[in-house]
Amino acid sequence: MSFPEGPIETEQDDSHDAVDPAPTDGFVAGITRAVRKHVATWPGRYVEMRVEARSPRRK
Repeated sequence: MSFPEGPIETEQDDSHDAVDPAPTDGFVAGITRAVRKHVATWPGRYVEMRVEARSPRRK
């Protein structure tokens, strides 16, 4: 028995998405937006707080 040479072609059905798009309104969507905003802004805020904490105090 011999094997065919070259790549094996597989049939892919990309006519529909496996996951439904997320809703853009409602409670869960609001929480999701808030969490994404927090994750996007937290690293910069953390660095600013650490720099301020380690900087000498000005009077």
